[in-house]
Amino acid sequence: MKLSIRTIIGASTAALALGAGVASAPGALAATAPKYDSTCKVSGQTMITNGKAYVCVSASEGAKPRWDRGSRTSTSPLTIADGWAKAADEGMSAAFGMIRNPTDKAIRVVGAASPYATGIQLHEVVMQDGSMVMQQKAGGFVIPANGMFELKPGGNHLMFMGITRPITPGMMVPIKLITSDGGVMRTTVMAKVFAGANESYDGGTSSSMSGM
Repeated sequence: MKLSIRTIIGASTAALALGAGVASAPGALAATAPKYDSTCKVSGQTMITNGKAYVCVSASEGAKPRWDRGSRTSTSPLTIADGWAKAADEGMSAAFGMIRNPTDKAIRVVGAASPYATGIQLHEVVMQDGSMVMQQKAGGFVIPANGMFELKPGGNHLMFMGITRPITPGMMVPIKLITSDGGVMRTTVMAKVFAGANESYDGGTSSSMSGM
């Protein structure tokens, strides 16, 4: 599904707010792991608990998102260079940078989490009917072997859905990336003022992405 910025905000932020809580918050530790194939609030939610990483995914467009089987966690070899996040007081934000894969095998990033967001979705930007629109990246971000994958305004990015506390300029924002094999990459990126990516929430009114 291809949606404008505000359409995504209206649907995803509301659903994530309903599902917020200690046990179900993306990236939070929980006593009980989610049941495989049970429904979850919004695709892109993640949970790390009892040594396993779980990601909420949609099998197809329009399908209800469900929890995957989970993967035993390990330290991912991925690194990120020149990482940064857009400063914001509320609503949504985004993070960018260059993800590097030093191994001889492609690595797929399928989820992300941060204590500064109710949830993080992996987004791409595509052209539709003459307008730039955001959508979740099907299959996640594939980082090529011995290669790099760029996250940038107006392109692929990490979308913070529902900021839990203000992200102020100069602060370091912790982020976890989760790979398809359960690898977890932990990093921090600096927040800075950025005039683009001016997402706003107005309850679902369509908007182009010319400011991103």
